[in-house]
Amino acid sequence: MAATDADTHIRALQLARECIALGARFGTVADVTGLSQATLRTYFYRKERAAIGRRPESSDWLFNGNVCLRSEGSEFANIFTALMELQRCEPADALVAAYRLFVERSAHRSTLTFDKAFVLVSALCGVWKHTQPSLAMHRCPRCLARYVAGIGAPPPMANGCIFCVLLHRMPRDPRIQAYFIRRQRVVPAIVAPGGS
Repeated sequence: MAATDADTHIRALQLARECIALGARFGTVADVTGLSQATLRTYFYRKERAAIGRRPESSDWLFNGNVCLRSEGSEFANIFTALMELQRCEPADALVAAYRLFVERSAHRSTLTFDKAFVLVSALCGVWKHTQPSLAMHRCPRCLARYVAGIGAPPPMANGCIFCVLLHRMPRDPRIQAYFIRRQRVVPAIVAPGGS
């Protein structure tokens, strides 16, 4: 194995470890890293079991899910596309970094799993499960936020994008209020010089 092949293999193993730590299912790890299932079993799944359950195979949840999940999808997509555009990351690296940032920014337990983020990135970039992009980032004419929609989708109706809908419903929907519990900021006390 040449040095560059060894480096590529080591990087794929590191990426696999990061994906697993973020909750990726077995098939997702294989798709993102390009490692064979036999290799993944040898290095990662001898003692540990893979995350159970079926992973999502389409991005239907982005359009048919509840308002909170759909807004989380667009929030994650904003972080991901910023990394792709500004840092010129590869999709696999941007997926892991964006998901980690998304989880760190979430004040609550997110319903956007790593596997859903993987499906979203696949549809945005036309990689892994897709041969060409089927989703794109759009700008809402009402609030100017960027949100995910199908390629060529018309602008949102009078209600605006998913973020407009979320903000409109939040004041009167206790489920949305409970879902987005705000973090309390800890402001350090300022002590006057010479004071205690």
